[in-house]
Amino acid sequence: MSDSADHTMEAEPLKNHQEEMGGPNGRGCTGKVGVSKLSGWRTAAFLLSMFICLGVVFAFSFILPCPVRPQYEPTWNLTVPAAVTYDFLAIGDANKDKVLDVFLIYKSSEGLKNHTCIGEGLSSPCLFILAVDGTDGKLLWETPLVAEFDWAECGVGGAKGKEGNLCVVAHAGYLTTTDIHTGKILSSSLVSNSNPPVISLPDLNNDKTTDFAVLASATELVFFSGKSGDMIGSKVDVGVASREMKSHLQFSTVSEAQYLLLHTVRGLYAVSLGRLAAKPRSGLDSNLKSEKSWEQRADSEGFITLYDSAPLQSVLKVRGGYSSSSPSLLLQTNSTVMLFDTQKLSITWTTNTSKLISTPSFGQFNKNGVPDIVLEEDQGNDTKRVVIVDGQEGSVLWEVFLPFHFNYPQPASVLSLNYYSVFMLWGDTHTHTDNMSSEVEDHSSYLLHPLHSDVLLERRNPAQHIITSKALLLERGRHACYLVLSGEDGAQNKGAGLDRMQPVVLTKRKIKEDVSESSVIGVGGAGRLGGDVSGQAESVKEAFYRLRFSDQTQ
Repeated sequence: MSDSADHTMEAEPLKNHQEEMGGPNGRGCTGKVGVSKLSGWRTAAFLLSMFICLGVVFAFSFILPCPVRPQYEPTWNLTVPAAVTYDFLAIGDANKDKVLDVFLIYKSSEGLKNHTCIGEGLSSPCLFILAVDGTDGKLLWETPLVAEFDWAECGVGGAKGKEGNLCVVAHAGYLTTTDIHTGKILSSSLVSNSNPPVISLPDLNNDKTTDFAVLASATELVFFSGKSGDMIGSKVDVGVASREMKSHLQFSTVSEAQYLLLHTVRGLYAVSLGRLAAKPRSGLDSNLKSEKSWEQRADSEGFITLYDSAPLQSVLKVRGGYSSSSPSLLLQTNSTVMLFDTQKLSITWTTNTSKLISTPSFGQFNKNGVPDIVLEEDQGNDTKRVVIVDGQEGSVLWEVFLPFHFNYPQPASVLSLNYYSVFMLWGDTHTHTDNMSSEVEDHSSYLLHPLHSDVLLERRNPAQHIITSKALLLERGRHACYLVLSGEDGAQNKGAGLDRMQPVVLTKRKIKEDVSESSVIGVGGAGRLGGDVSGQAESVKEAFYRLRFSDQTQ
């Protein structure tokens, strides 16, 4: 019996506990009512919480809908009739939709938004700076200015760490600043013989925006507010005779010390921007840092000699790759290209070149994190050699010989998420068909995939008189495309009448849209076109379709 009782206790412990409490089935009336009330309160709380959750969900779904992503047009065109344009294309977010828009300048008697030069009190023809929506090519704003055009730069000024809010235009002896979002003219200062590029500076006048300066008359540094565009302080002489100055460039060292590089007939020199901005005559306070290793080489006037050997033709800044934050300088003479290490202050490598026909450009070919250099050399007989040089060692990584007899845009590239770039080259058309007009056949753009370097994708491009081109991502991490600006070059047609000029056309094309329209051309071992591509066409095009692009600096 004891075994049976023990078994009952083990199998139904709650039953025996309830029987000890008394009442029917061992449960008291008081206990049953208490449990019922508790269950009711729990049910009510559950239903109330569900009602509140559903209310929040519906509120956010209908009252605060999710933002709509911009709808891109794969390709679009903007046409300006009877005008000339210039070698200028800039990008920035004009309408604050987080998609890059396009800025260009043309000269005409009237604009696209019912502006006329005469109506604006300007001599005709005049300049028009305009902003174009990057998603669909529609005009955002347009501002008329007095001609003639010298240079322009957008994305200047603004709060530290944010996109610049000004476009700076040098024209007819003036420096005019316009608001990048509205096109409204903020200021116009008489600054003769100013030279690009704009020099970015910290907040010198306590208006909570980064300021800027330009080099005027080749030797004077003129300071401006990054908020209003007005001149601030006084002009400062950089200490180089105007007849010796060739160009200038702003440079930031690894420690973020800011220097002004001066390319002169005697060589390449540097002077601290902090030293210039803090000169008593400027009337400005500067907290710009200096680089100790550089300053140790400065003379009594503050000039630092970087290079003074063979005469330099150009100086370019090489951005650091994804594995390096230390920028370098690319120095070009009439027979060599050299990489200058800005930490060791010495030449890293030198490679021989023939006559270069375009400004060197950069991209990632071999995925080592160091930007590689794209050079174009004139080989004579309407042929150019395009060569990609290893940015780390200076050796040749790839080459091709392309037909050309026009002034084409320089090579461009877009970085992929795989840490190599897709390169775009320009030249005459290599392949021909009987039903293509000679006008269309003349131009082609070529795409190079580093993992398929034995072929090129060639697309015939009908654009005539190409002034400039740019490859970019319109949105962060998305929509790799290229822009082509074609028409008559205003810099070469200053006195010509505009009534008989061809239209100015700005075209945007998505890079992947070109793949299906392209022919696959083999690149032989010696860089000659026409190698065997049997069986490769579909696999190469598929490799382009699979690409995902990155907006990381390359």
